[in-house]
Amino acid sequence: MRHDNNRFVLILLLLVAITIPFCNAGFWGSGGGPTDGEEQQQQQQQHVNNNVEGEKTLKKQVAAPTSKLDYKLTFKRPYYYNGTIPFWKMSSDIIKADDFIRLAPSIPGARGWVWSERPNEYEEWQAEVTFRVTGSHMHGGRGLAFWYTKEAMGDGPIFGAADKWDGLGIWLDSANPRTHTPTTMALLNDGTLAFASRADPEGYIIGSCQINYRNTGTVPAHLRVTYTAKTLTVMLDPMGDGKDYRTCIQKTGINLPSGYYFGFSAASHNPADDHDILSFETWQLNPPVKVQHTKRPMEEEKIQQGEEFKELNEEQKRQIEEAEYQVRRMREAAEGEEVRSETMATLASVFDTQRRVLEDIQIMQMQIEAIGAPSPENLLLGNYEAKKPVTTNGSTDNKESLNAINRVTEDVQRETRNMASQMASQMERQSRDQDRRMKEVESALERIEKTLNNINSRMNIQQKRMNEIGKDSAETRGTMSTLFKYIFYAFGVQAVVGFAVYLYWKLRVERNEKKFL
Repeated sequence: MRHDNNRFVLILLLLVAITIPFCNAGFWGSGGGPTDGEEQQQQQQQHVNNNVEGEKTLKKQVAAPTSKLDYKLTFKRPYYYNGTIPFWKMSSDIIKADDFIRLAPSIPGARGWVWSERPNEYEEWQAEVTFRVTGSHMHGGRGLAFWYTKEAMGDGPIFGAADKWDGLGIWLDSANPRTHTPTTMALLNDGTLAFASRADPEGYIIGSCQINYRNTGTVPAHLRVTYTAKTLTVMLDPMGDGKDYRTCIQKTGINLPSGYYFGFSAASHNPADDHDILSFETWQLNPPVKVQHTKRPMEEEKIQQGEEFKELNEEQKRQIEEAEYQVRRMREAAEGEEVRSETMATLASVFDTQRRVLEDIQIMQMQIEAIGAPSPENLLLGNYEAKKPVTTNGSTDNKESLNAINRVTEDVQRETRNMASQMASQMERQSRDQDRRMKEVESALERIEKTLNNINSRMNIQQKRMNEIGKDSAETRGTMSTLFKYIFYAFGVQAVVGFAVYLYWKLRVERNEKKFL
């Protein structure tokens, strides 16, 4: 009995050990499984992750350009607008030609400069300058300078620009007194060093090279200055027309903040050179990626409808026919008998009113002449006598006559005012009706014009596609027609040859028969 009890206890413990993991895992629905709120949070997190992945995929699909030209920090042919370079300022001594800008001519002591009016807003940038330095002497006469400074400087002794600049200066010295060869050097200044008077530039040069850019002939020289990742790179191409750049200076750890101004200057000494600049282009490097937004609702369907347009459907044809019918109806109404009859009735009313007013005036004239007043003809000729008013008791009849005339006059005036008001109201009403009809006609014409424009655009698209199809079919028809021509010519040649053979055979037969006879 005890052995059975022990066996029962062992079986019970084994069942408990088996069922506990299932309970912890939520086997019975009340364990550690996710609840409704947790499932909703997981779905929202999954939705966010999907959106993030979609945006990453979209950004990957839209590749960003490596550089972007800033036209406001650029000038090239044609340079001028109203005699000036847009967004740039120039010194007054430069020579403005159609195909170049001469900063300093071959005159000893000549100077010139050009500076941007807008600061550079980019952290990483690249400037490309096309220039030409020509002279008749063996050694150069001073040179040019590229500037990227905190302020746009004016005239000065440093290659035509002011001293004590704050920023970067790249000198293209074609009159180096030590080497007597054109030398390109880069210098940094914090606005305190005066190289024209005291400071020796040799101690502040961050890089230099000797590449000859003078007298390159018909091909101009090119200078490229690149600043990216705190690295300044200066490259020159004297004879390759912008296709064979050689590295001149490359220096890391250079801090050139944004907000500075670009400039280019030149100066001539004795012997002097001509210093021309042909173009100045500024590029933003590594511009930010433009994220492409999703399309609006139904936009894809509209695009597909425009691409798959074949011909007008029945609804569009019905709308066109209805619009044309409305136009014809309104045009006929504007030109019909109703408008002409209303116009004639208005003119007849005006004529009748004028006739009645004239009759009333004639009656008044007759009444006035009846009491002794002169006629209009006598009044015009002056054949009348002014009579003094009668003050006797017999003036009662005259007063009654005058009262009667006044009453008639008032009646005529009242009737005239009534008729004039009626005419004015009638004309105003007809004018409103005409304006309303004209507005209806104009609105209908506008709707028709819009509809016809839409139809015209669609028909143009269809015509282009039909032209493309017709072009292919025309080529096919031309090929087939050429083949048929060749076949026809072959049959013609065979017929001529057969006929000739037949004639020859017939002549031979006849000749043989004659010989036999």
